Amino acid sequence: MLFQFDQLSGTDRYHLITQTVTPRPIAWIMTRNENQSYNLAPFSFFSAISPDPALLVVSIGNKTADLQKDTKHNLIREQECVLHIPSGEQIEAVNRSAATLAYGESELDDGGLTLVDFTPHLPRIAEAKVAMHCRLYEMHPIGTSSFNACYLEILSLHVDDDILKQENGRNIINNAQLNPLSRLGGNDYALIGQTLTIKRPE
Repeated sequence: MLFQFDQLSGTDRYHLITQTVTPRPIAWIMTRNENQSYNLAPFSFFSAISPDPALLVVSIGNKTADLQKDTKHNLIREQECVLHIPSGEQIEAVNRSAATLAYGESELDDGGLTLVDFTPHLPRIAEAKVAMHCRLYEMHPIGTSSFNACYLEILSLHVDDDILKQENGRNIINNAQLNPLSRLGGNDYALIGQTLTIKRPE
């Protein structure tokens, strides 16, 4: 079947994109609310785009036509976040944190996650094996949609010691131990499963 995107609604496009551009890594982003509580939300329109400057991009929409998602609102105000790479063990917590709450209500209030010191203003989730302190580098509106491309510069990176080793002077992260959680379409998630190793040609 051929889908002509200029003949589809935004919702139909979204469902086709999220079921074909898979698997997608998950950016599990913590920001600070105005009442000093912490917002936590997962985003899978997410990728790395540059090592110098060290940039990630996360596409963030709105709750409604006139109401920004809490993460976007907080990023604009605070200019920073902690971005976690969740593991399969956190799937329930990741899914819970996708719930739509009133602004200022924290997804961390239901327990199950431990916060530890990380940056001067933001903690990190202890259970997440990878956490990045990022500052908002740029934010661009995307067409006439509610989405913004949020470019995040990595300032520091935490990696749990038990998944990290050095080999030939390079830091190697054990993907099997990281067990990164990824997003598919609908209600589906995926884990890394089988990996294939092949040397890049000269």
